[in-house]
Amino acid sequence: MTVLEIMIVLAILGGGVVLVRTGFRMLTKADLVENAVELSAVLRRAGQLAIENGEMHRVVLNIEKGIYVVEVCQGQVSILRNEQLNVDPEKAKDAMERGRQRMGQLPADAFASGDADEGIKRVTALAGHHVADRTCAPATTAVTGDVEGKGWERSLYSAKGIKFKEIWVQHRDEGITKEPVAIYFFPMGSAEKAVIELTDGSDTFTVLVHGLTGRVELRDGTLRSVDDHMMKNVMGDRDAERDGAEADR
Repeated sequence: MTVLEIMIVLAILGGGVVLVRTGFRMLTKADLVENAVELSAVLRRAGQLAIENGEMHRVVLNIEKGIYVVEVCQGQVSILRNEQLNVDPEKAKDAMERGRQRMGQLPADAFASGDADEGIKRVTALAGHHVADRTCAPATTAVTGDVEGKGWERSLYSAKGIKFKEIWVQHRDEGITKEPVAIYFFPMGSAEKAVIELTDGSDTFTVLVHGLTGRVELRDGTLRSVDDHMMKNVMGDRDAERDGAEADR
């Protein structure tokens, strides 16, 4: 074989490797695109459900399991800074006890209520903990768009390497990479600002939730700066700092 023939063979082999790798990447990215588009659609639907039903909704994302679900919430609509989705039972018990002790120091009719559950909520709120004053459950039945009534739970293609890379929400000071986190949508059409990154280990798609309008936007790639989205006010101007200790809606 001449040197020219060897070079031609190497070029053909190299081209074949590139085509195989490109084809594999295209297939993998297609899965990432499908997951990103579906997540965006579910977030939009959560905002619509909040308006249609006049109740706060949220999308809870479990980063480690690669799943997310739409929930409908009743009760308190304020969101605490750095709130935890999984309330410690012992902390809830302590909050209730402190609330009862404080209530004992008040007039007998201070917490008069025809609803026993409402009375408990007021006692807990007095203790300074939002433990029993908001109840969220998976959205089901006709509003799910699922004829079998399975609810709005969805999964990423975890077996194919698709996962949540990092999530930023308005009520958390730092980006979340492990624990479950929720994004809230309100009956008036607004939402909690959020940034969600999905990755297959190579490519990344970013989903943005805008606060004032509740609009959901899908972008190919990562943001140059997450703060460019999270620290802008309703007029699009950059705020000097994040909101205070509690974001009320």
